[in-house]
Parts: sequence; C-alpha cells; structure tokens
Amino acid sequence: MYLFLTGDSSALSNWTYKNNPSLKAEILAEIELFYLLPHQRRWNEWFPKVIYYYADFDKTRQEIKEMIKEGEWNTDEFSELKQKLLHKLKI
Repeated sequence: MYLFLTGDSSALSNWTYKNNPSLKAEILAEIELFYLLPHQRRWNEWFPKVIYYYADFDKTRQEIKEMIKEGEWNTDEFSELKQKLLHKLKI
C-alpha cells in the first residue's frame, strides 16, 4: 500500500495509476471508509453526495483551447456535458 500511495510504479502492478487519478481516489476513499467506525461513515459532512469545485474562468478556457488544439479533447465521453461547458465558456 505504501508503494501505491507514494506513486512508485514498479513491477508490483500491471497498470499505471499515475495516469488514472480517479481510480486512485476511489481506492483511497475505500481505504478511508474501511478505517472509520460505522457511525462516522454516516456523517454527510465528511462524505457529501455532491462536491463543488472552483475553477478560474480564464484558466479553464485557456486549458480547454489548448487541449482542443493538441487533440486531447475527446468528445466521445460526456459529450452533452462538454458541449454545455464549451457553450458557457463561449468557445
């Protein structure tokens, strides 16, 4: 587990978790839930259903334009959500 948390991608694993941060976050969440007491797991303040993020408008717009230019902006996944984001950012 230490190797996983420190980011050491040695021959112990078949896949690179550095390129998959969502899977790493999911595994860490499971570990945290495992070590909590049952009454602590039910605290909504600790584990909300929805998490809101702040993103700077100009930086987000610049990053998306660069991703589109480099061909990294994949429209196959979450196409409706991405179209709404492009519309709100006026791209």
